[in-house]
Amino acid sequence: MNTRKHIKKTGQISLKGVNILLTIVVLIILPLVVFTLISSKTNKLGGIKSFVVLTGSMTPNLNVGSVVFTKPNPSYTKGDVIAFKSADRTITHRIIEVKGAKTFVTKGDANNAADSDPVSENKIVGKQIFYIPYLGKFIVFLSTVQGFLLFIAGPIIVFVIFELWNIKKEMEKQIEARVFKEMFAKKPQ
Repeated sequence: MNTRKHIKKTGQISLKGVNILLTIVVLIILPLVVFTLISSKTNKLGGIKSFVVLTGSMTPNLNVGSVVFTKPNPSYTKGDVIAFKSADRTITHRIIEVKGAKTFVTKGDANNAADSDPVSENKIVGKQIFYIPYLGKFIVFLSTVQGFLLFIAGPIIVFVIFELWNIKKEMEKQIEARVFKEMFAKKPQ
C-alpha cells in the first residue's frame, strides 16, 4: 500500500475513533454528570439528591470523591447510611442506634466514636440508594474553569468542528459530481 494512502486511511480511522468516543461521552457520561449536577442542587428528579463525599469518615465503604445518591425514606433503621443537615453542611454517616421513634445516633464507618449530636428525623435529607466511586472528583473538577473548558466546552467544540468538516467534505463530493457530470454531459459540436 502506498504510504500516503496508508497515512490517510490511518487518519480516517483515528477520526472515526475520536468521533465514536465523543458520541459515547455525549450520550452516556454527559447525561450522568448532568443528572448528578442537577440532583446536587435540587431533589426534583424523583426525590433524589446527590452529594460528593469530601472526607474519609465513611471509608472504606464510601471513599473521598464518591458521589452518594440519597432519597427520603418513610422510616430509617440501624445500619442505614443517611445524609443529614448539621449546621451549614450535609454529612453522610451510618445510623448505629435508633433512639425513640425519630432520633438517630450516627457514626462515620472510619470514625472511632459516634457523632456527638443525635440526628432528628426532620434533619435527614435521605437514605443512600446508590453511589458512584470517584465521580465526585470529576464533578468537583468540572466546577472549575479548566474542567468546564476541558470536558464541556472542549468536546462540544471538537464535535462541531468534526460536523463542519463532514459537511465540507460532502459539499466537495457534490461539487465534484456536478462538475464531472457537466464535463461529460456536454455534446461535441
